[in-house]
Amino acid sequence: MEKNKISRIGISMISAAALFFSWLMPSYANAAEDGLPLGSALKFSAGIVSAFLIHEGSHALVGGLTNTSMHWEMGTLNQPIAFTENANTDSKGWAINSAGLISQAVGGEIILQVDRIDKNDAFVRGMMTWNILNPILYSLDYWILHSTNKINGNSYQGDLAGIEHYSNKATADGFALSMSAIAVFQGYRFLKTQSWAPEWLKDNSRSMSLAPLPSGGFIIGYKFDF
Repeated sequence: MEKNKISRIGISMISAAALFFSWLMPSYANAAEDGLPLGSALKFSAGIVSAFLIHEGSHALVGGLTNTSMHWEMGTLNQPIAFTENANTDSKGWAINSAGLISQAVGGEIILQVDRIDKNDAFVRGMMTWNILNPILYSLDYWILHSTNKINGNSYQGDLAGIEHYSNKATADGFALSMSAIAVFQGYRFLKTQSWAPEWLKDNSRSMSLAPLPSGGFIIGYKFDF
């Protein structure tokens, strides 16, 4: 069988597995939840793992759609699943590396916008915890820690480092800042839906807005009604 065909099959299997486990885990978690803290902890953990798998599955899905060969391997505790891609154009490489964080922003917005999704469910809280914290921590790693994101000449590791490789530092910085700003904004809105949130936070007389700038990036505004 041709190598490219094998790669496409592998990418499709990873994407399908991510979607399958994201559907299956809530069922197991619901069965485990018995009103005890352990049940809620299992659901919360299942939400985190599901969001993680959707992130990785998005990389694989875009790789398959762009007919790009990808190699997957087990990583470290810092980066449990790692991949390398052989994109033949910068646009394909950019799309593959950005897909994970973009899928998190889209997933978080779907949770916030769909009324029938219980925002106080432990599984949903787990998903939103990953969707909110991961972009922020990933950006901090890219800018300061350089643990997950590393660049050494033509070799690189990490989504944001990959974006820089296929574009430039300014584009990667702008993307990291945008994803972090969206995560902060979604986190604020999600906190307002929580049953334990203080009344001053739930008060709709205060609102936050996020607007794109013509020069790139986003601006966050906060409004008080008097």
